[in-house]
Parts: sequence; C-alpha cells; structure tokens
Amino acid sequence: MPGRVKKWVFGTAGVCALAVAGLFVLDWAVPPNLSRLGDLSVVVEGENDQPLRVFGTNDGLLRLETNAAEVDPKYLRFLMGYEDQRFESHFGVDPLALLRALGQWAASGHIVSGGSTLTMQVARLLEPRDRTLVSKGIEILRAIQLERHFSKSEILDMYVTLAPFGGRLEGVRSASLAYFGKEPGHLTIAEAALLTVLPQSPSQMRPDRFPDHARAARAKVLDRLRQNDLITVHEYSEALGEPVPHLQYAMPMLAPHLSEQLVASHPDQTRIKTTINPRLQADLQKLVEFNVSTASPELSVAIMVVENKTRHVVAHLGSRDYLDVVSHGFVDMTRAVRSPGSTLKPFIYALSFDDRQTHPQTMIWDRSIINSGYAPSNFDHQEYGQISVADALRYSLNIPAVKVLERYGPIRFSQTMHRNGLDLRLPSDTAVPNLAIALGGVGVRLDDMMGIYRALASDRRNCALRYLRENVDPATDDLWQGDDANQTGTNTSANADLTPSCQTHPELVSRQTQSWITGILQKTPRPRGYQVTVDDHRMPIAFKTGTSYGYRDGWAFGYAGDYTVGVWVGKASGQPVPNQTGLRNAAPILFSVFEKLPRQRISNQQQVAFDAWKQPASDLLKSFSSQKPGDIKLAVNGLNIVSPADDAVFLLRDLKQRGLPLRARNGLRPLRWIVNGVPIDSDPWKRNVTWMPDGPGFYDITVLDRDGASQNRRITIRAESFSN
Repeated sequence: MPGRVKKWVFGTAGVCALAVAGLFVLDWAVPPNLSRLGDLSVVVEGENDQPLRVFGTNDGLLRLETNAAEVDPKYLRFLMGYEDQRFESHFGVDPLALLRALGQWAASGHIVSGGSTLTMQVARLLEPRDRTLVSKGIEILRAIQLERHFSKSEILDMYVTLAPFGGRLEGVRSASLAYFGKEPGHLTIAEAALLTVLPQSPSQMRPDRFPDHARAARAKVLDRLRQNDLITVHEYSEALGEPVPHLQYAMPMLAPHLSEQLVASHPDQTRIKTTINPRLQADLQKLVEFNVSTASPELSVAIMVVENKTRHVVAHLGSRDYLDVVSHGFVDMTRAVRSPGSTLKPFIYALSFDDRQTHPQTMIWDRSIINSGYAPSNFDHQEYGQISVADALRYSLNIPAVKVLERYGPIRFSQTMHRNGLDLRLPSDTAVPNLAIALGGVGVRLDDMMGIYRALASDRRNCALRYLRENVDPATDDLWQGDDANQTGTNTSANADLTPSCQTHPELVSRQTQSWITGILQKTPRPRGYQVTVDDHRMPIAFKTGTSYGYRDGWAFGYAGDYTVGVWVGKASGQPVPNQTGLRNAAPILFSVFEKLPRQRISNQQQVAFDAWKQPASDLLKSFSSQKPGDIKLAVNGLNIVSPADDAVFLLRDLKQRGLPLRARNGLRPLRWIVNGVPIDSDPWKRNVTWMPDGPGFYDITVLDRDGASQNRRITIRAESFSN
C-alpha cells in the first residue's frame, strides 16, 4: 500500500474513531431528556381500568400514560405501515427514507416528506424544536441514542404517550377517550387510521373543529393501507363511510372527592387503580341529581357502598354535585364530622345483649326518666308504656335506648366503640361521654360508620375499608377464613376473607347478637313506597335511620347479603333542613341504591337465624325494671358516687384546707377518678379520695371501675358567699 494511501486510511480511521468516541462522550454527557414523560396526567381508574377522573399535567395538557400493549394491534400496524415501515429493523434512522426525502426535495424544491422514523419523531416529542436542518441533525443523533438505551417496545410506548392529537390531547389513550369515548384497546379500522394521521398536523386536522380536513387525511391513510394490502377493498370501503367524530367526549368526573384524596396520598403514581364500580358510581350520581336537586338547591347527599366480603368500596359519592357552589359540592361529606342521630342505637343494644343485661324480648318501660340529670323524650314526644327492647329498637324510641345505655355505661360504650375502630368525637377535649350518645350527642364520619356497619353485616370485625385494588401474593399474604364462618347464615358474606392484619381485630359482637340485631333491623318500618311484597324472597334489608338534633342530618345505613350502604342527607353548611328525617329523606335513597345492587335469595337456615330474636327471654331478663344490680354483669347501678351529690354547690374557701371528699360505693377496683376529663392523682384501690380544686367553676366528676362502668356528678364551686 503506497504511503499516501496508507496515511489516508489511518487518518480516516482515526477520525472515525474520534467521532465514535465523541458520540459516546456526548451520550454520557447529554443523556436523553425524558422530563416530558415525567409530567403525565394522573388517571384514577375504577374496575376494568375505566377512568373515573383525569387530572391535567402541570402545563394543563391531558397526557395519559399509554403502553403500546394496551392499544389495538391494528393501530400499531397502520402506524408503522404509514409512518415507518422499517421500524423494527433500523437503528433509529432509516437511510433509505432520508435519501428518498432528499431526492423529493431536490426534484420539487420543497419538502414532500420528512423521512423521519418513529424514533426520530419520539426524539422531537421529547424535545420540541423548530423544524430546521440543525434540528433535524439533533433529532437523528437523539434517535440513535434512544435506540441504544431503549427497546423498540419502549420507544413505541413513548410515542403513544406523547403524540399530539389536537388541543390539550396528547397520547393515544387521551385521543381515543376524547374522540371515541372508549379505551384504545378496541378500535375500528377508521378510528385507527384517523389516530395514525392526526399527529402529522393535529391543529389543522382536529375532527371536532375541521372534520373535512380530518376526513380527507383519514382517506389518504386508508388508501395507502389498501395499496399496501394492510386492509381489504371491502374494509377500505366500510372505513371510508364511517362518520368522523365531530365532538369531544368530556373526560369522566366520577367519584371526584375520592379521586382527589387518592391523588394527594399517592403523589408518585400516574395511574391509581381503585375498587370503584364506574357503572354503579355513574348510576348513583344520576340518581341523586334526579331525586335531590329539585328538593332544595342547598341540599347535599353523600353515599357509600361497600362489598362486605372484600371490604371494597364500590361506590363513593361525597356530595350531590361536586361542581355546585350553592350546595358546597366540593365538601366531601363522607369525611365530615356530623351528629349520627339514632344510628348508634343498634350497637348500644348489641353490647347490652352480649353483656347479658338485656334480651330482645326484655320488657322495658317507655316513659320519662325521673330522678335523673338527663331527661330525653321520644322523637314524636309520645310515650308507649311497656314494650320489648326489640320494638324499642325497631321504632327507634329514645327513652329505652338511654336507659339501656345508662345501665351499660356511656364511657364504657365509647371505649368499646374505640377498641372496635369507631371514634366518637366529643364536643371538646375535656368532655366526658354521657347519655346523649344514644341520641347523637357525639360526632361521627360516614366512612367510619360504614366500617362498623359492615362489621355488623358480615365478619363482625371492623377492619379498614379498601379503596385500592391490590395484588396479593398468595405466598406471603394468604387470605384467612374465620373458623366459625357462616355458622348462623347471617348472609353469604359471613365467611368473609380476612387478611392477616384483620385477624387481630376484636369481634364487635357475638354471632348470636349479630343475628338478633340483623333480624330486628330487617323488621324496621320501611319508608313510604318501599314495602316488602309477598313474593319477595330476596335477602331482606336490615336498616337503621337517624335524624340529628335540629333536623341538620338525615342518615340511613343498611345491609343485605353482599353489600352495606350508607346515606347522609343535609346541608354541608350545617344549617337545619325543616322537616327532614332519616326515614323520610335518606331511607328512600338507600332503598333505591339497593335496587341497583344484586340481591341473593334468603335460605330457610338464614330465616331461622334472623327470627331467633322472637324467642322469649329468660326469667332473669324478662323485665328491665326488675333486675337487681347484682344480677347484671357490670350494671351501672353496681357503681355509685355517694358524695358529692349531683348539682351540689360549694364555697372555694371551705375547700382550700381540707379539699373535697369523693366517695364511691360498689364497683370493681381499681377505680379511677376524673375531673373535667383529667384523671386525678389518687390511690386506685381506695373508694374514698380527697380532691383539691384549682378554683371556682363548674366541675364534672366521673369515677370508672375496672371494667369501664361509670358514674357522674356535676358540681359548682363558687368564690363568694351564696348571698352575693
């Protein structure tokens, strides 16, 4: 080899080596900019991955993450057949396509085709630039870089996520939902052809604005596909005749409050998969809008539906209309703290049954309570004499419920509910649970109440409700089935699967009490127009309504078979709603919801279990009034404050030196004394203690025994003499 040639060869090789080395250095120094892929719309999805709500990107676009595997294969074939036939074989650049484009440009004097591969288009989508020769050179280098770092399928994923389709729409999934109202997994030939060509000029071909341009562009694609034998002549003719969409479908707005909560709690996820049933959710939103919107513009409604066995929340409605300003629709009333009215009564009676203080057929007097600091009346201000406890619950009478709660102990009841996952919120941190609990004198949330009612409906354990679909690994998270499941046939969900975390939850009530309460609530008088028909052999709905003080809140909770439903009606502002009751306003909505849910038939075994509450009580439990304190386990009469007397008044100067003696009788030690919600320092094994007050004022004094039985006294301490 002559020296000059040899020198040229080695020089050329050196230059090439330096160029390659430079490319590697550039590749390392300037990696692909994937920031646009990091700014994606968040999609909250329901069952079958159907969108519930779509949130825009930081720059207001609807850029939905899309995988090529989720798109109809015919679209991908059309895309490659029309845009990049050698996509599977080239290295990011198609030299033949570039040469063809240069030849067309030289012959015509203007650009006929760009010669860009799909990979080059992805490079341009990742880093948008003006279309110049320099930009084209950068796109070529970036395309080669992308092919080096990513597989062909990953590059396709980038394209179907970032491709523009007009206006705010980016990505095939966004375009398919907006133009066709469906997911891109099943497209017609005409739809696939339209999506193939739209990214070439999305502003000029938008079918909702320029349908003629869109139709002509689609026809061009179809003609090319026919020529390349990607579709038949018959398919070509049919696709040409298919209408072009002239409007965009609105993005779904289902379960908007829940969607916002989940997006806030999962900031790193772009696709949040929930347990919501989109069809049921849409039906309930229409149901509420139809039934409530005309009643009062300020009225709002909240509804939750839970699948008992899985604890999946399948419907979640936080307000009547999320966008309505007058009714404060943006406020999620499933999480608002409101008075529960009478909806806690089933649990008061249930705990009393389990404690063997009462029986469904225990006879109790429904008449005013005398010699008591708390004198409630029934909702209708009537008294019904001696009735059974079961009827007192069925008709939601207030006086018997307060009597039963007094015997069980309001503090003990509150603590028991807390242990079972329901927090009863008191008016202040220093407030002590009292008898007003029976009539709604605490605060609760709808979602919390749904948990405790679901427990009553199924496995008797108040485990956390589930809003997200989870992939359970059988090797590490086996589902566990209770060994006493489905013994009484309370419902088909009684043998609900419990995750290991749920095994440790206490049982709310016994299975016998569960059947008693369910049977009683199934016989609760129904709202007008929802009477049981003679031939209705479906699982009866066990339900309880409630109305808060001042007609501010109307409630209805019910369960039957596989589902538990909760309804709240009222004003988000907390203002009264004249003549509103749970039975009149909330219960009809509850029964309408159940009409949209599947209901299985009731078996003979289940019917026997539900009717067990009708059996007579034992002699000991026949009468509530005749029971002796010693006959009843932990009866409140067993613990009593002897001193001070209720409503007693003392002068501060008389107590400064000697203090105020507190004396208790009966009760199981150790005892704990509480003044205005704060425990005082005392010997828990003594029944008599001395308390030194801090100053004048009103004081609530409570004593608790070992098992939570309690007694209360309220006293006044004055700074001056009585004559002043």
